[in-house]
Amino acid sequence: MARTQHLPLYQSVFGYTREMYRLRATLPKSVKHDLGQEICESSIKLLKCVVIANGAVKKESYLNRLVLEIEIQWALLRLLYELKAGSAGQFKLFSERLSDITKQGQAWLRWVQTQERKKSSPVKKPLAETPQTTSKDI
Repeated sequence: MARTQHLPLYQSVFGYTREMYRLRATLPKSVKHDLGQEICESSIKLLKCVVIANGAVKKESYLNRLVLEIEIQWALLRLLYELKAGSAGQFKLFSERLSDITKQGQAWLRWVQTQERKKSSPVKKPLAETPQTTSKDI
């Protein structure tokens, strides 16, 4: 198990979460305390999923949660943009970061699922080679 702080996914999610909190401080009052709060709480859940999955023996359930929470982030981010709570430049930057997080999270989940399949599939033993008779043996 790698230290969580060394994981590229952790670093991406940590930076994204920090930026969401900075964005929340600049949001208009009409969305700061509801949508802003929701997107910050959701980004904290992303961070928790990465940390817990890294330390867990059975990672798949936490990574599935991570993928679902990323989908929630996409919806909330889109809503912020549609409500004109952030600029197009901010939306583009956050979209790029969230896209990077999505790719990393899904790749980790696929890797874990592949490892689980390898563990659960029965090992096929090669058949013992049968000696073949040749004309010299006769």
